[in-house]
Amino acid sequence: MNILFVCSVYYPVTGGAQDPIDQLGAELVARGHRVDVLTRHVPDTTPKEEVRNGVHIHRIPNAVLPSDFRALTARLREFARAVRKPDVIHVVGLRRPLPMIAELLGCWWQVPVIQTVGGYDIPDVVDPDPRLVWLTGRDFVLPAMRRADLLNAASDDLARQTELLVGEKAPVPTLYVGIDHELFSGAAPHPYATSLGPYVLSLRRLEPAKSVDRTIEAMSLLKDEIPELRLIVAGDGSMRSELVAYADRLGLASRVHFIGDVPIEEAASLLKGAFATVVASKSEGGGLVNVEAQAAGCPVIATRAGGIAEYLGGESGALYVDAPDGRMIADGIRTLWRAPDARERLVTDALALSERFSTRVLAAEYTDVYADLIKTWQPRGFAPWDMITSALWEDLAVPAGSAATLDHPWRTPQAVEDLVLATADPGFRALGHGADAFYYLAWATGVPLDRLREVCAHVLRSTGRLPKETVAAGLEHAADWGRFDSESCLGYIRN
Repeated sequence: MNILFVCSVYYPVTGGAQDPIDQLGAELVARGHRVDVLTRHVPDTTPKEEVRNGVHIHRIPNAVLPSDFRALTARLREFARAVRKPDVIHVVGLRRPLPMIAELLGCWWQVPVIQTVGGYDIPDVVDPDPRLVWLTGRDFVLPAMRRADLLNAASDDLARQTELLVGEKAPVPTLYVGIDHELFSGAAPHPYATSLGPYVLSLRRLEPAKSVDRTIEAMSLLKDEIPELRLIVAGDGSMRSELVAYADRLGLASRVHFIGDVPIEEAASLLKGAFATVVASKSEGGGLVNVEAQAAGCPVIATRAGGIAEYLGGESGALYVDAPDGRMIADGIRTLWRAPDARERLVTDALALSERFSTRVLAAEYTDVYADLIKTWQPRGFAPWDMITSALWEDLAVPAGSAATLDHPWRTPQAVEDLVLATADPGFRALGHGADAFYYLAWATGVPLDRLREVCAHVLRSTGRLPKETVAAGLEHAADWGRFDSESCLGYIRN
């Protein structure tokens, strides 16, 4: 079987949907399947094409502006000619704009498209942050979801929320994502376990919904009671500077260590050596880091938000706290510290629970889903739903033999781009493409122009001494996460 996975980011970026697909892809290749991955070219220092563990990786530019999409068509034609035609396309993680690209390619190749909703892909009923990401891409993502040949979700919780959003697709089935169980269970403890002594690990993106500040608060409450305990914060995000300052104010500068993003192999080693890990999320689609911790023998202290308890295997899989609260987290750490026998029982039970999420177990389920869909799938044409999809389809399909239906398909999209960017401060636009992408996406998301101009002016005043490339890259990163307020923008620029 030829399988094309579509992910918004992929190796060497870690965390999110890319890790399970990276691991599952290698397992599928070992079983004799051909696996390709189409992803955004992030970071741009990586090659456009490479093979990793037998998986063929294809990277295309991240398109935001209409002119970006126009330039993208040549790369898509090149990709479509070079790749072996897939039997199925599987989008994992529905982030702008790749679900739309997958829909377009599926109709061009006449193959079925599966879309799997992951955490942060759709609005959450509890946490407002995923809605910010959703707004940046809903015009591309929602129509693609409605057109998918099979729409599923990575947890039962996400499936329920997807049904609220796209009721005509109900019932939405669950398709779990997994881990390289052997990588985590067989990892060696990180050297920090010896050099620092016992430590709690926070392996999270540094964003508000992850509540890393509450874990730091818990360490402050325990600093006199368990003075030898340290906190390692692995991950990055817009709150890093704020969290570092918070730890300093609490007198924890020597006890809280911020180490940034780490490769998955080091993450496994950090989990193996940790006394415990804390996942105090306000929302979470599933939380694979919890399963990775279980496989590594690291006790999990977690909230029950979203699909966390579902992935952890219920009450025996973790020590739960009722809310992302510093005192509750401190109580959980204290419980494990004072009861080593109970901690070991938790480790043993959790290890057994984690095995059901091994990619070796899930690979057969995935191929069964693909085979069943291929048998029942009915070919369909591409139905453009806006000026960008109309122009993209025209550029892709006409050179392949389809009749032209539009005169100058990119004229109107380009005119809109020019009109929007003409309202931006020339000094802001001088920062480069990332600033243009930020401004255009903010406008497309519905940010009022007067507020947007204020944010841009504040960014210019606050970053005058930084290289333009750094500011532009930070702005584009902020826009990716739907953050168009001044403080969030500065957080992404400075981190």
